[in-house]
Amino acid sequence: MNIKLIAVDLDGTLLNDKQEVSTKTKEALQRASKMGIKIVPCSGRPFPGIKEYLDELDLKDPNQYVVAFNGALVLNSEGRPIVEELLDYNDFIFFEKIAQQLKANFHIEVRDKFITIDHFINYYLSRESWLTRMPIKVCDLGDIEEDIKFTKAMFSGSAAEMRKIYRKLPKEVIEKYNVSTSDETLIEINSKKASKGNALRELAKKLNIKEDEVMIFGDQKNDISMFDIADFYKVAMGNAVSEIKEHANYVTKTNNEDGIAYALRRLVFDE
Repeated sequence: MNIKLIAVDLDGTLLNDKQEVSTKTKEALQRASKMGIKIVPCSGRPFPGIKEYLDELDLKDPNQYVVAFNGALVLNSEGRPIVEELLDYNDFIFFEKIAQQLKANFHIEVRDKFITIDHFINYYLSRESWLTRMPIKVCDLGDIEEDIKFTKAMFSGSAAEMRKIYRKLPKEVIEKYNVSTSDETLIEINSKKASKGNALRELAKKLNIKEDEVMIFGDQKNDISMFDIADFYKVAMGNAVSEIKEHANYVTKTNNEDGIAYALRRLVFDE
């Protein structure tokens, strides 16, 4: 198999349930990197929440890349944007009105922080702040500048609350935006053009890599855009949701069983 780029989701894929990259997974990805294969972390997380894993995998060269914010940004390892698909002030006002109508906790992500006009910070946003290493800025509506550009809008709450909010989202949201979930306590909304699949496709073009030379690993619904691209070689984690497994070329072991290393040994290293 002639693979030149390997894209890996983070939570539930690269990371085990302890939020760690296992030794076997690290060694397998570093081995692939030494073979000249690009290793691209591909996550709903912002860049600060991804960069530490670039460092851990020794992918510090400026010609290494990440897909962040569910595909709203592709950046090199130094944080320089390569591809951008952002939302604006009108989008913010639109979602803020929906949040008020649905009594939902709402926030946005810019490149280096969360912004919310909710003066109550719930547990789920606090957890995201910790996981992504990004601070939370609380402000009033009048403090939001009309030239603002942001990567992602998010609703957060309990799993039951998010199922209820998702059912009540106006049809216009589903039609005009890319709506996904990486966690049952979050609803993530990007530009319609922003998805992990589109971002990877654009990055591969810029690197002169054919789509059938791209291998992807994922486990959650926000990975489905990668699994929808016909020529990508698609590997579902053993812990993946059914929609991902149904679209996969290969189902590997779980994230707690070194699933990435297991698949690479068989599919790339021919062992």
